Amino acid sequence: MKISFLSPTFNSEEWILTMLDSIPKEYAYEIIVVDDGSTDKTLAILQDYQKNCAALKIIVHPTNLGASVAYNRCIAEATGDYIAIIDSDDHYLPAIRNVLAQVDGEFDIYYYNMIIKNGYAFIKDESNRYSLPGQFKIIRRSFIGDAKFTIRKDIAGDWDFNCALMDKNPTSKYTHEYAYWYNYPRENSECDLHERGLK
Repeated sequence: MKISFLSPTFNSEEWILTMLDSIPKEYAYEIIVVDDGSTDKTLAILQDYQKNCAALKIIVHPTNLGASVAYNRCIAEATGDYIAIIDSDDHYLPAIRNVLAQVDGEFDIYYYNMIIKNGYAFIKDESNRYSLPGQFKIIRRSFIGDAKFTIRKDIAGDWDFNCALMDKNPTSKYTHEYAYWYNYPRENSECDLHERGLK
């Protein structure tokens, strides 16, 4: 299976390398990063990383258009069989390799669990497929259809994206692997920017 790793980024110079290094390159058909108008050194770091990572494709928004626009651009540019979205201020845990090894084309979505920096674990199962959107999943690209990240002030755009996917009743596999480190709360994290209405 060809897997596209997707990441929107904005002023992520402090943690973008950690995110990129956490992606298992042996599974990366492509890594698409949309730099959404960063004003720090994020773009320069990406360009330097690209010199030794042929899979990395950088797309630049000259001005900041917001997280949802960047997520949708990532998805639109992807060409792999499956997509894996990772926020620029998060990173994969080593168990992501166990998840990726299970992506065999049988299911529309492959789920994993995630841990946040205070030690709390988000465990993904059938009971919370609507209520916990987040980056828990690897999704068959052809299954996405017209599902989009939306622009709302009351909630992050991934809520509507996830609901649109769930409404289509995907076939799913829950791997039960703890494979994602969610870096919230962190100042200027994607989640923090959403909550402050800056993205």
